[in-house]
Amino acid sequence: MTIRRPRAGPGSSVACVLLLAALGAGCGLIFEEDPDRPAPARPLATPEPAADTAGIPGGLGTLRLDQISVYLRRGELQMRITPLTESVSRTALPEVWQHLTGLRSSHQVIFREQTGSAVDFQLVLVAVHAESVPAGFEPEEVTLVSRGLRYRPVNIRPVSSAWTRRVVFPRETLLAVYAFPPEVTLDPSLEIEYQEVRMRNWGETLTRVEAERERIRARLP
Repeated sequence: MTIRRPRAGPGSSVACVLLLAALGAGCGLIFEEDPDRPAPARPLATPEPAADTAGIPGGLGTLRLDQISVYLRRGELQMRITPLTESVSRTALPEVWQHLTGLRSSHQVIFREQTGSAVDFQLVLVAVHAESVPAGFEPEEVTLVSRGLRYRPVNIRPVSSAWTRRVVFPRETLLAVYAFPPEVTLDPSLEIEYQEVRMRNWGETLTRVEAERERIRARLP
């Protein structure tokens, strides 16, 4: 299966800022850079301190958003899944880490209030995209297979208002944050399913993330 990944280039750091600034708008920049789009005027907000599950400080990573995410495709529907745990996001570029941490912090609170539970949910950011024709999608059918057990989302909260229509139009990207049970672990065996499509290459992404953690640790005093 061929997965279409975002294009990387000399301006990839700037592109990440543009991509993440568009989170609330649900535009197509998540999957492809738009060099004609102006940079956002408002400054990036610094997230509240989060648990250091990575053993490294935030703000020192160099990985792009696409390098800490995994992709799958079903027909015209393209899907990107990004874990929001700090052990992953702290290896990303500072602006990427800031935005992902902000999403994680705010949504943990919301999910706990909505479910009446104090557990630390495993949160992931899911982006759906269509390139040339509209594509329907079923949000509840995104599942994680962790250590041989299949987990369905406990809750889903749209980031893009158009998420609820369950159709993504050409050149559009819609986003939502998913809460999965805390039993889900981000080890190399993790698999992601959407209907009959299964993604088995999380281990490759995790290897990249772990190498970046070691690179950061080597730079620390």
